[in-house]
Amino acid sequence: MATASGFVKGIAWEIESPFLDVDYEARDALGVPSLKHLATKKILSDQRNLELEHFRHIPWPIAEQLWQYLTRSGKRTLHMWKIFCTVYPDQFRQVSQYCKLGMRTPSFPLAGYMGLVQSSNCCWATSLSIWTQFARVPELVKLAEMANLVSLEINTPYTHRNEDKDMAALNDRILRTWSELVETSRAFQHLRVLRLYSQQNLTGRSFCYLSQLPSLEYCVLAMCDGMTQRSAVKLANSQGWFVIQDDPKHAMFQFSPCDPSKAFDGHKEWYINHSDDFVPSSLPKNTPLLEFSVGQRCERLKEGDVITMCRKLDSHNSHAKGNKRNFGDTVSPKRNDAALKKARKPVMKQRGKDLSGMLAEFV
Repeated sequence: MATASGFVKGIAWEIESPFLDVDYEARDALGVPSLKHLATKKILSDQRNLELEHFRHIPWPIAEQLWQYLTRSGKRTLHMWKIFCTVYPDQFRQVSQYCKLGMRTPSFPLAGYMGLVQSSNCCWATSLSIWTQFARVPELVKLAEMANLVSLEINTPYTHRNEDKDMAALNDRILRTWSELVETSRAFQHLRVLRLYSQQNLTGRSFCYLSQLPSLEYCVLAMCDGMTQRSAVKLANSQGWFVIQDDPKHAMFQFSPCDPSKAFDGHKEWYINHSDDFVPSSLPKNTPLLEFSVGQRCERLKEGDVITMCRKLDSHNSHAKGNKRNFGDTVSPKRNDAALKKARKPVMKQRGKDLSGMLAEFV
């Protein structure tokens, strides 16, 4: 699918141009460009031609000069940022630790953007915000494939929910699949923060599944009535989750803003450093962070709508060891042992399934 301008194909170049159209470097007094200058222009003239393999044997000082040229020319791209994060992990994180990029009106399926921002080796960490009118249920399940995901925000527009009955949204079944993939595929090893907006299909049982995510410390809820009722909070407490009474001000607790001034595709921000809030203890604190959004908030959050839940990871181990029993006892305390065993059988049969097998259940 071509971009709006029609001259670049591929999701990586949907909102960025790979071309170096103008000579941004001033020439010397003689008016003749140096060989170094000509070589730099040639290399960066079309970034689509540059891949990881081209930099494997290039010393960092040369690569750093290329990045500096892109910086001066205003032609830094996510494509080059990811290459440098991968090939020069120690040096590049001293130069550029943070990239923020958003798509208000995506032209590709959500799965394509997920593939664009994930890193199986965690060369960078990803903070992802999505709006479910651009998603399908299998794609919500496949979020578990993103090994470098450290922060996740899932929004379902409240004003459009009644208009589109088929709009994708989270439910307990999806979260149960996530929890099973933690065990079978080591999913969500680094996810520290989960923000949920208007997920009306979730219940207090969700906390039982979320307790299986090994690095998850915070769950920020807005208009998720099924997770914030008194009975749901009581169930959450039994799983080690507690409400933070003071209003947290850290960036990792904040939902994506409703900011029309930045509501355009391709808005980018670059910083040398980033806040350590997003990065869990399972990753180095100076791991580069990519903040990426698919969609745009159109509804302002009201004061008092947000509830932040937290848990101490030290206590998670005790929950994990006896989770099967605690989950069954907590969700349905009136069931007898025979009923519990019968209810668990379908779950036990699914433990050997990989992601493809579980996805088949949602298609």
